[in-house]
Amino acid sequence: MFCTMVLVMIDKQHRQDAISTLVSTGSLVSQRQILDSLEADGVAIDQSTLSRDLSELGIKKVTGRYCLVGAADGNGSGANYFSGVVRFTVCGPHQIVVFTEVGLAQPVAVAIEKKNDPSILATLAGDDVIFLATKTRSTQTVALRRLKQWVGDDKYEQ
Repeated sequence: MFCTMVLVMIDKQHRQDAISTLVSTGSLVSQRQILDSLEADGVAIDQSTLSRDLSELGIKKVTGRYCLVGAADGNGSGANYFSGVVRFTVCGPHQIVVFTEVGLAQPVAVAIEKKNDPSILATLAGDDVIFLATKTRSTQTVALRRLKQWVGDDKYEQ
């Protein structure tokens, strides 16, 4: 018995949709893995095309695996990075401290900045901690509400 696999060249939109779907699993750690998975799904693609697609889609390697970052989704949601937030809390009348998984503070801070929320004055990120500054106590309250929306209110510690 013979088993044949048909590889099909598909248009760019379908190819990029296939890549996004594969990457959303969060388990791919190399471009070779992505290429092999695409091939298993019958999609023919070379490495240079994959690299261009990853760049156009905003897919980056973060903490050893490929993921779709917030800038690529068109509205700057940052949803994939926001999942790296462990908890956040108030620190004084104009500051919020956000704790992330190791290595994700800077990408989370960028995702927060890309939201362009007027209640957030600035962010300062280290490796796994972000200091978020607000102008007043009332804008701090607004910023807390936004963070609860973006990362989940279950991660807020009073």
